[in-house]
Amino acid sequence: MPEVAYINQSGFQQSMLLLRQLGGAHQRAFNEACKIIQCLNMGADVSNKLTKHGETRIKHCVKYDISNDAHRLVTVHTDNFIYLLYVGTHEQTDKWLDKNKGLSVSLNKKSGRLTIVHETTEERRDQPGVNWETLNEANPPYTSRIGFDPSEYITVRSLVRAINRIDDQSDEDEINELIEDLEDHNPAVANLILDVLFEIRDGNHEAAQARIDLYNQEAIMVAEDAEAEAKAVQDQVNSDKVAVLTGLDEEQLQDLFSPHKFQEWMLFLHPDQKKIVDTDYERATILTGVSGSGKTCILVHRAYRLAKKYPNERIGVLTLNRSLSQLIANQVRDLCELQGEEQPSNLHVLAFYDYFAQLALHFGPDKELAQIKKIAESHAEGQEIIQAIDRVDISSFAREFDPISGETLDDTWKLFCDQEYVQTLLTYFSNKLWKHDDWVSPKHYLKEEFSLLRSAVPTINRENDYLELERKGRAIPLHEDDRKNVLDLLLLWEETMLTGGVLDELSLTQALVPHLREFKNLPPHLRFSCLLIDEFQDLSTRDLALLRLIPERSENGFFLAGDSVQRVLVKDLRLGAVGLDVISSNWHRIHKNYRNSKQILQAASLLAAEYGAQANELGQDLEVLDPELAVRETAWPVVVETTVGNEIATAWEYAQSCIQESSAAPWSICIVTANPELMSPESILSNQPTEINIPANQITGDYVRSKDSISVATMHDVKGFDFSLVIIVGCGEKQLPSPGHCYQEKWRDALRLYVAMTRARDEVRLIYSDKPSEFLTTMNEAIEWQELS
Repeated sequence: MPEVAYINQSGFQQSMLLLRQLGGAHQRAFNEACKIIQCLNMGADVSNKLTKHGETRIKHCVKYDISNDAHRLVTVHTDNFIYLLYVGTHEQTDKWLDKNKGLSVSLNKKSGRLTIVHETTEERRDQPGVNWETLNEANPPYTSRIGFDPSEYITVRSLVRAINRIDDQSDEDEINELIEDLEDHNPAVANLILDVLFEIRDGNHEAAQARIDLYNQEAIMVAEDAEAEAKAVQDQVNSDKVAVLTGLDEEQLQDLFSPHKFQEWMLFLHPDQKKIVDTDYERATILTGVSGSGKTCILVHRAYRLAKKYPNERIGVLTLNRSLSQLIANQVRDLCELQGEEQPSNLHVLAFYDYFAQLALHFGPDKELAQIKKIAESHAEGQEIIQAIDRVDISSFAREFDPISGETLDDTWKLFCDQEYVQTLLTYFSNKLWKHDDWVSPKHYLKEEFSLLRSAVPTINRENDYLELERKGRAIPLHEDDRKNVLDLLLLWEETMLTGGVLDELSLTQALVPHLREFKNLPPHLRFSCLLIDEFQDLSTRDLALLRLIPERSENGFFLAGDSVQRVLVKDLRLGAVGLDVISSNWHRIHKNYRNSKQILQAASLLAAEYGAQANELGQDLEVLDPELAVRETAWPVVVETTVGNEIATAWEYAQSCIQESSAAPWSICIVTANPELMSPESILSNQPTEINIPANQITGDYVRSKDSISVATMHDVKGFDFSLVIIVGCGEKQLPSPGHCYQEKWRDALRLYVAMTRARDEVRLIYSDKPSEFLTTMNEAIEWQELS
């Protein structure tokens, strides 16, 4: 009896999820589809469900009618397996079949990998919807994207040159003329070239290579070798390709296609990712990758492995903030539960601020305070600054808020800006900025400049070093007098923090730099044999210079994961300056996206390509990787227009509809504000319509444990998290890019939006009123617009 399996690449799971999302008759079709699959599992006769029409678009295709003949289930039968390919309405099914004419499953003889390929038929040549418009500014020729050499198949040089010129900007007539010329030369090769071009155009590089392997007889169709097929389906190398459903009852099938299985998916490890987890590295290792490539998942699995490998040694995981550290700690706990093992007691997950606060309290701030004191001697407000330094309470030096007064860093910043002398200096600074950009907020720009300055140069040298600093990524030039003004303001900012007893993370880094040589003699409770750092792109050169000295092991000692495109803080980061360049360390780059659907990443990547290039023009060193799009497909991101002031209500209404239709669990939904100054998370929570009774909280690392609660966050706070559905409000022209941010540095907001969109696995909705943001129009060809009704 044939076993039943579904192939991820065909989008079957997503088509089942879509039926659940739509509810009503579609939900009933989902239920009946599960019953048919269960009957196929049991070998029961379902011939009464067979469609009465043959299917010639796909070999060995068998279709079943479901839900009063309104929907169809598409399968392919071999001797061993019944492969589930798609389910949908008659119209949807016909569109899917038209798009997938000539579909079959290939098996590479050497690697054992299964891949869906398409072989050209006369019908496929008339495939509708062919669009050769550019989706990528870089736009390399198609053949170069997979290393395909057409001269191995064609001897006519003019045809080889013509094939090698094909790229995203080639029009349909050019392709058709080329194929006609190829047919005159060799029809079989013409079919091969056409198939390869189709697959590359659609981003299916693996399928393009599989089609070449078939032609070269390095792969076979699974229907040709039942024994090899059975072995390949069970092989771990195909765990991301195919899932066998034999043995599952109807309830288990419904659970399998449920959005509530999202949490287990977050810890899924692809075999290619597992190689990085299991490798022992002699040198520091840097893992970079496109959004959705599973960098944090790899880091969690690797930390768990190292904790088991070195059971008597401390293993540390460090990340940006407490929410992310709690999230990683929960993922470690979940991983241990899935493995049926106890959580390693030697594995410690910490937020960057908390670990550096422990180090600062151990060493004390005396050396740093002495340096600030020396600089203050020549400052106009020097006497007051020196007095503030003399009053510092060492025991409460490292903290982000005052537990007695309740003062926070935001409160401290407001106090700083309200000082009379600060306002005088800010006036000069404002006049300078507004000559270049009348959009920018001087206070916001100054705060970012403080971050760049303090992350780039140590306190002891900052007066000279800042005057010579190449301000990478900054668009407004600051000359010597402007920079001296910034230095004067920085001393007053430091005085305000010291007076209030509330310090930012850069103050901790500054306090630790003078103790650089003492890091090799840390007490046991502050040491780590191995240190793994997540989201390293938002740390600074000086942070990493300190952290490099922490690990006691050389083997597996230092592991960093991140993505420079997701770097949105204004900090100096030069990996080569701390021995983390490609020569001195191991680098892994993951181009494959495992999390987002093809449509979500394709839309978001348009932002990364356009605005990443703008950042690099300003000297910001961003590595924009060309993503290998996921094989999993969903709907395109949807842009929703609403009336002014109704963005938040629109977001809540959609979230409620998804929960009612069981298309998403509450905890896998996040409402994100693109502009927290105009639409804060607090206002999203407080303006929840009374008729929408759904628990909601600001995002924390425990969000996966609050199953009935929706998360609310800013675009910055959502970094590192994963959701099924992300709803982004504040995407209008007047809100994004954010008013007050330097307009020439709008790339920062664009990349924040890229980060927020790629937090979603299945669905993205972007809500605006009045006029859409330019970021939305940048993604125009890869999003769907839903106009105000």
